[in-house]
Amino acid sequence: MSELPYVLPEYVSPSSLSTYTQCPLKYKYSRVNKIPEPPTQATLLGNFVHDVLEAFYGQLDPDQRTASSLRSLSTSTWADGGWADRIKGIVKEEESQSFRWNAWWCLENIFKVENPKAVDVSGVETELNGKILGVPMKGFIDRWFAANGEVRISDYKTGKTPREPYVDDKFTQLLIYAVVLAQEIDEKVTHVELLYLKDGKKFVRDVSDGMIESVSRMVSETYDAIVSSFKNDHWPANPTKLCYWCHYKNNICEYWKKEQS
Repeated sequence: MSELPYVLPEYVSPSSLSTYTQCPLKYKYSRVNKIPEPPTQATLLGNFVHDVLEAFYGQLDPDQRTASSLRSLSTSTWADGGWADRIKGIVKEEESQSFRWNAWWCLENIFKVENPKAVDVSGVETELNGKILGVPMKGFIDRWFAANGEVRISDYKTGKTPREPYVDDKFTQLLIYAVVLAQEIDEKVTHVELLYLKDGKKFVRDVSDGMIESVSRMVSETYDAIVSSFKNDHWPANPTKLCYWCHYKNNICEYWKKEQS
């Protein structure tokens, strides 16, 4: 393998913080060495669903948000976005139709979790740039709105719905966004919600000062650990069952090579 870059990222995101927590060595390969991970069928499906919903809530007036208009947007997004080509090599040709059906079932479930005509939208796919306790942050919010004294952040999920005891852990990303968005609009975020479209379930949490303090502290502590790992070039592996789905496992991961030798 040719010499790889070794660069501390200018900012962190909720997903990169999660990667470091999951496995510092994986963070090194992904964010410091900048070895790209190829898309998977799951990530492609999620990206397509997000593209359609971005148009659905960002381009249509509330009274236009019908099942028929969603179906039309799904068709046009597929064609205009070159999705038939984008899934080639990742989704088998004989599975492409089922891929589209799985995406449509996720999209259709938006009507199961909410009334789209009643959703007041202030922004979709909004880029956030800010700092949390001095830590440079960047990320994108799927959807948010501010009205009548309420500020709500929404996030679409196309994967498996977690069991109830693990739901609260899934709000970390949105709470991080809540801190940065509050700085940008000078107004506290009151609610965060996760829309699990595969199963048509929605989870909503009120945002408390304690949650904001806790997640801000976590961001600061994790970033300090990242900087320390970078300065000392110390990136320990954290082997779990997730290793079996990790792209870096084969031919790259130093830990995995040792385990197999």
